[in-house]
Order: sequence, then C-alpha cells, then structure tokens
Amino acid sequence: MLKRKLAIVDTNVLIFDFVENSQYHELSRKLLNSLNRMIILPNILVEFILVSRRLKIADDEIKAKVEEILKNSIMVRVRKEDIREAISLSLKEINDAIIVCVAKRLNVPVISLDSDVKKLGENIGVLVIDKLD
Repeated sequence: MLKRKLAIVDTNVLIFDFVENSQYHELSRKLLNSLNRMIILPNILVEFILVSRRLKIADDEIKAKVEEILKNSIMVRVRKEDIREAISLSLKEINDAIIVCVAKRLNVPVISLDSDVKKLGENIGVLVIDKLD
C-alpha cells in the first residue's frame, strides 16, 4: 500500500480507531496506517476527548490514547483567516469547516468518514479521503 505523507485526520476516524468494536474500526485503522504522519488541530483533539468521555471510555484510556495521538502527529494551529473562511463556508458545521479550510491552506487532504466534511471539502477543492485506494 502506498503511504501518503500527510493528511489532517478528522475526529471520527480517531474515534472509530479507538473503539475496537465500532463498525468502521478496521477501515479507520487502515486509513491511519496509510499515513507517514497525521496532522491534528486542537479542536479535533478536544472533540476526541469529549466524544470519548460521552462514550464512557475510562479516563486513563483516553489519556493514553491522547498521548499516542500527540506522539504520532503534527499539531497545527488554526489561524484567523481559517476561522474567517470557515465561518463563510458553514456556521452550522463550523468544526468541519475549520478542518477543510486548514487543509486547503496547507494543501493536504483530509481523512474523514463524515459526509459533511466530504461536501465541504468538495465546495472548496479539498480532497477528502474516506476509503483506501
């Protein structure tokens, strides 16, 4: 399998990878393994923690997974212009809009299994990967 250098990884892929009995666990694991390194935004990590807690995953497990994510990723800042562009793209799906706007700025794809992210990416010319090549 050809490895991609970098991509922004959406929260849903991280959650599906973390929850082993999830419907998309294997696909998420393979998508993550297709990267040399993942790019993470602070809002993705915060959302990951909030969703994990909502799923009643033990705090120690969440902390360990966050540490693993931090070790294996590049944390990228969200700039003012990313927020401005995201607001004009979609207030309703602001987190998803921020992700695709940062991806556009960095000229990298997004890995996501969320149809809203896919649509937003298509709107501004960002590749959203939701399956293996």
